[in-house]
Amino acid sequence: MPAQQETPTQTSNSNNLPYYDVIVIGAGIQGAGVAQAAALQGWSVLVIEQFDGPAQGTSSKSSKLIHGGLRYLETAQFSLVKECLQEKAILQKIAPKLVKPATFVIPVYKKNKRSPFWVGLGLWLYSLLGGSAPRKIASVLWKNFPHLNTQNLRAMYSYEDAQTDDAALTRAVLAAAQEDDAEILYSTEVSAINKTGEGYKVNSNRGSFTCSTVVNAAGPWVNTIAGRCTFGAPMIDVDLVQGAHIVLDTPAFEQCFYFESPDDGRAVFTLPWKGKTMVGTTETHFTGDPKTCTPTADEEAYLKRAFDFYFPALANVKILESFAGLRVLPMAEGSATKRARDTRIVFDNNVDTMKGYYAIYGGKLTGYRATAEKVVQCMAPVLGHSATLVSTKNVHLN
Repeated sequence: MPAQQETPTQTSNSNNLPYYDVIVIGAGIQGAGVAQAAALQGWSVLVIEQFDGPAQGTSSKSSKLIHGGLRYLETAQFSLVKECLQEKAILQKIAPKLVKPATFVIPVYKKNKRSPFWVGLGLWLYSLLGGSAPRKIASVLWKNFPHLNTQNLRAMYSYEDAQTDDAALTRAVLAAAQEDDAEILYSTEVSAINKTGEGYKVNSNRGSFTCSTVVNAAGPWVNTIAGRCTFGAPMIDVDLVQGAHIVLDTPAFEQCFYFESPDDGRAVFTLPWKGKTMVGTTETHFTGDPKTCTPTADEEAYLKRAFDFYFPALANVKILESFAGLRVLPMAEGSATKRARDTRIVFDNNVDTMKGYYAIYGGKLTGYRATAEKVVQCMAPVLGHSATLVSTKNVHLN
């Protein structure tokens, strides 16, 4: 169920309009994180969401993983991996009912692009950055994975990461924000954001609101919202990259499997999800309205081929459902796999016409809390907040 919607109650400003210290646009995990972190400082917060509930976009259509991102080591994104591993540890502490440990198994085959040595080296580096100690699974134990294809299998490794229900986590973060008096408006479409002498005026189908700072956390709609700013909000050119998943009609394995697609060597996961088996993900360039994002037949077939290759005894299982979310990546030539996955916060507090406007580009589910605290740090001078900021790392989520 969506977090309870509220009617704005904050004190009106000189324009006789509801006023907030912070207006957050978007009730996905990034917007939820900012709302919680801002409300914890005692700032008045309003979250505006176009859909009738939270996490209606990518925040309910991810791979459901809380992890450092093992594959990002190949593109030398060490700082990102380290930060995400730190955040994983924090989330497991503050949200143990939502973020649960998961064992990952990596089978390595003769025709894989990555050799056993390379995989082992990556896992060792992952552990140095804060991940769990990897374990090589002896060949005498391979029989414990009866459905797995062992033909031409060279080695198997295991390590620990975590899983979550992404939509449930988003709802929990919003509930924590509401406990600190943040307000939420659903089914509210922003039509314009105007700069005023006192900050910003946000116009919508539910009325107008004023604020000192506005956070554009609209996910794949981030540039759509930026385009509705009448003061020339800064933008980053982005590509929307679709990540599709399929859910198969077969009982979930005890472990998560991490393997190479037999088609192109990309990383593919097989994960337990609500008692069934989920397979993901893809990286398909997307154009059009993000509301129309849905897996293509080619994506479903790609993921099913990967599953069938590694689990041939289960090749006849049917696809129960499929879903897809959109990643927001910096525009660039070439494969999306090799692009930077760090989150970018676009703002300029030194330019009067943009002071107090913040836009979040990208964003990892695992790193939402750290991103939110960075945004709040940027906002503090604008809101005249000189005291030490209160961290969400000790606020438990239910």
